[in-house]
Amino acid sequence: MLVLKSLLYGLYFLKVAGKNYFPVILYLVLTQLIILSTKNIILLLIFFVGYLVISSPISINIFRNIIADREIINNYLYFYNKDYTAVFIKNILKLLFFMVAIYFAHIVILSPFFPSDISTITPYLYGLLIYMIYIYTRVMFVLPTAACGITSRLKESYLKTKNKSIKIYIQYICLIVPYLIINIYITSIAKNSDAQFIFLLIAIILQVIFTVFNSALIAYMYKDYCSLNKSDT
Repeated sequence: MLVLKSLLYGLYFLKVAGKNYFPVILYLVLTQLIILSTKNIILLLIFFVGYLVISSPISINIFRNIIADREIINNYLYFYNKDYTAVFIKNILKLLFFMVAIYFAHIVILSPFFPSDISTITPYLYGLLIYMIYIYTRVMFVLPTAACGITSRLKESYLKTKNKSIKIYIQYICLIVPYLIINIYITSIAKNSDAQFIFLLIAIILQVIFTVFNSALIAYMYKDYCSLNKSDT
């Protein structure tokens, strides 16, 4: 099963590539402390986009190792002077913009069907989130191709997943849903605890671990279900 395979690979990567994720943990600690002190939603969104950029070397490292058989580089700064890194960051921001636009478009279209009582709207939003994850799994393969030095469009990823979309979606859900449940549980405990920083640190470490597992799963799914013209980039 690809999910189990990605978990085992993730544990290996965490062991041999420590220089890749310690800068990311430091970034998350600093940004979360700022958010806790200011509670500014705009800063939260800016720092989230920043996380996508800061964590890029982790994903690129994993994609290139699994898909293109490149060796794991235990050097965080190694990837920042590579042409494919710029392409990867461009694609991840393009993918983020696409998902946000699709989300708000659906909110506008479906808003007449939402209940007027705001307290009962949460299940509808969770349902929309599950659907948005499906959309994401149809277009996410622009990321591993970019990491391997190949420029591709969202449409190409969408077409590549056409006949395997349900299988890919179920496998991805098997990874992301447990993470979301654990994260929500930790957040709920932290709200009523005097040791919020400890729980914050646990959540940060889990986020980095999830980034590793998530990248490994996407890489294995791409390698199994799609074709890649290998590049020596």
